[in-house]
Amino acid sequence: MSAEEPSARYRFLRGLALQSRKVQYGLRRLESAFDAWTGALLNVALRDAEKEALSIDLYDASFLPENDHHGLYPWETDWFERRLPSPPASILIGAAGGGREAAALRDLGYQVRAFEPSASAFRLCERRLGTDLAVQASYEDFAAAVLRGEETRLRLSPDARFDAALLGWGSFGHVLRRADRAELLRACDRVAPKGPILLSIFEPSVKARTNGVYYTPWGGFLAQPTFEELDEHAQDLGRELVVSLQSPSSYATLIPRV
Repeated sequence: MSAEEPSARYRFLRGLALQSRKVQYGLRRLESAFDAWTGALLNVALRDAEKEALSIDLYDASFLPENDHHGLYPWETDWFERRLPSPPASILIGAAGGGREAAALRDLGYQVRAFEPSASAFRLCERRLGTDLAVQASYEDFAAAVLRGEETRLRLSPDARFDAALLGWGSFGHVLRRADRAELLRACDRVAPKGPILLSIFEPSVKARTNGVYYTPWGGFLAQPTFEELDEHAQDLGRELVVSLQSPSSYATLIPRV
C-alpha cells in the first residue's frame, strides 16, 4: 500500500511550522548575542558597586511571586540535614529572596531572621515571615552593622549571635570583589562563631562572561569564586571548607574547627 500523498493543507501548515521554528531559533540566537553585548558593555562601563546595585534592580524587576518556588529543593534538604544544627537553632539568612528557605526552615522548627535587598522579593519574604523576622537590607548593610558597628537598615547589633548563617541561594556570587566576599564571610563568622556558614554559587547555563564575571538579564552580574578562594577564606577564619558539586549550584559549608 502506498503512502497517502500529503494534502495541500498539510504542506502549507508544515511549512509554516518549520518557518516558525527557524524564526524562533534566530530570535533566541539574537537574544543571546544582545545579552552578551549588553553584559560586556555594562561590565566595562560600570564600577563594581554599580554592577551590584544594578543586579539588585534587575532581580527586583524580574521577580514574580507566582514563579517563586515553595519549599526546599531536594539537594537543600540533604545539605541542611547534614550541616545545620538541630531545631530550634537560630539561623540568620542573608539575601533571602521571597523567603522560600527561611519559611521552610521556620516550619521545621528553626528560629529564623532574614534580610533581602530587592524590594519586590522582600515584600513576599515579609508576608511569609512577618515584619519581626524580615528586613529589607543588603550584604553591605550586614557587614557595616556587624563589623563596623554602623547603623543600617538591618538593625543588627555587633554582639548579635546565631547558631548558623545561611547566604541565600546563589547570592554569594553577586558579591563581585574578592575583598568584599572576605568581608561578608567575616561578618558571618562574627555572628555565628560556633556554627556553620552555608553558601551556594549559582552557575549560569550560558557561559558568557567578561573578565571572569557573568551577566544575566534577569539577575545582573555574577562572579564565580573558585574552591581555592573559598578554602583560603575558610583558613583565614579558622574554619574547614566542605564543598559539593550540584547543578545548578555548587554549595559550600565553612565549619568551625574543633
